[in-house]
Amino acid sequence: MELQRVSKEILSQLIDITRQLKPTDFAQPLSILSGNTVGKHIRHIVEFFDLMLAGRNGGIVNYDKRDHNKTLETDPNLAITKMQSLQKAISEIKNDFSLSLKVNYHENEQYEQTLNSSYYRELQYNIEHAIHHMAIVKIALQHSFKAVELPAHFGVAYSTVRYQKELTCAQ
Repeated sequence: MELQRVSKEILSQLIDITRQLKPTDFAQPLSILSGNTVGKHIRHIVEFFDLMLAGRNGGIVNYDKRDHNKTLETDPNLAITKMQSLQKAISEIKNDFSLSLKVNYHENEQYEQTLNSSYYRELQYNIEHAIHHMAIVKIALQHSFKAVELPAHFGVAYSTVRYQKELTCAQ
């Protein structure tokens, strides 16, 4: 299934860049990230995938219920281990299933809404969400950690890659 392949590829790219960073670099606050770190962005991506997968158990996904795990955002080895376990879990799920998505765009928790969704829909969302954060991480890496080798198309939407390829072929 293509969504699983792409999700695992994205996690592999994140593992690759994480392996290239020293723990101090992974957790270093950067002005270009408004004082945030590469590790925080990776932790954020990881927690979204993790919450989606946890939805298997109760049928509910709520991305607002993240742990904001400080160890995950400061320990690159832990982040790598977690991403590898996410890849394995994604590989093991072979079929789509219904999920309820809890959302709230208000300061007050009483405004939470429940939407119908599915595992595949949330997997697709996580792909797009990860690419968005990868684009931010890419800017930080190119600015602050120039020695990190980025995978081709890191942080670029697949539709943009196709569009750029069309432009190149048309010339």
